[in-house]
Amino acid sequence: MKNTYTKVLAVSTLMLFAACNDDNENGSSVDVTLNTAVLDDFSAAIAQATYNDLAAKTTTLYSQVLELAKDGATNTELDACRATWKSARQAWEQSESFLFGPVSTDNIDPRIDTWPVNFTDLDAQLNSDNEFTEAYIDDLEDALKGFHPIEYLIFGENGAKTAEQLSARDIEYLKGLALNLKSLTSDLDESWDPSSSGNYHTIFTTAGSGNSIYPTQAAAFEELVIAMAGICDEVANGKIGEVYAAQDPTLEESPFAKNSITDFTNNIKGVQNVYLGKYAADGRGLEDMVRAYNLGLDNDVKLKMSTAIEALGKITVPFGEAIKTQKTQVQNAIDAIKALQATLEEELLPFVKLHSN
Repeated sequence: MKNTYTKVLAVSTLMLFAACNDDNENGSSVDVTLNTAVLDDFSAAIAQATYNDLAAKTTTLYSQVLELAKDGATNTELDACRATWKSARQAWEQSESFLFGPVSTDNIDPRIDTWPVNFTDLDAQLNSDNEFTEAYIDDLEDALKGFHPIEYLIFGENGAKTAEQLSARDIEYLKGLALNLKSLTSDLDESWDPSSSGNYHTIFTTAGSGNSIYPTQAAAFEELVIAMAGICDEVANGKIGEVYAAQDPTLEESPFAKNSITDFTNNIKGVQNVYLGKYAADGRGLEDMVRAYNLGLDNDVKLKMSTAIEALGKITVPFGEAIKTQKTQVQNAIDAIKALQATLEEELLPFVKLHSN
């Protein structure tokens, strides 16, 4: 959680960059051609595809907000904003399985996805005479911009807001927030675009070729697996675990849209995407690398992913209710996600070290 629960990588960046060169100490095979293809396809089929989808959806959301801002906003227009917000959340939450590169170094993650909403400061903004320009919104503290203030404004505190309940000031703030979200996600999309200067695609896919960030391909593979395990840790221990332990629904991630369980599920589906090498299109993923050497590990990773997704699917009420009324299902989901995290850290991470150089 980005308020009290900070994303923590399982291994420090320095350790990652100092990736061991003894990957073949047990005489393991290293298929450099396949490994290169996996890194290339991660960038194209996962990172670029997901961020492009995200940017397109937030652009649509901004256009819909502008329509909503015209005289005579309708519930139909408000419902369209809500649907697109949820669709953009799907892309964003799945992208959280690879929170490295510009999304981290450019501090984009907390600027678009900090929660819970700070109601006191948000109301102060709405009651102020401040002009919600792009620069003004960008300078606001993280809890006052991004997905969740937008969520609050279009869904309302109980999730049943109507168009007529949107004040003129609500709409002005909403326009500024939607534009800021569009701009940041567009920047993120461009940051992996091979045609842009300094793009992360080139950095990531040239791992092991004189690359100062990824001196070896092993370092790039470690980055992938650590990121996958990291989102499992955040979902199990932060997004679900902290709220469940505190029995406090005000800490949940997407309460106004009642979208939290969907968010968590998309986080795990993002892990699945990276492993399979598949988002909109199917590329070569870690799956192909693992299947070449260890079918048992491949089966185990896939089973743990599907089990975690199925466990989340058994929570049948909004998360804020489930922490009180479906405690067994919530605990089962936590346990299943932790089991996936353990497999990634204890089995997949050593595997990629062994089979890359």
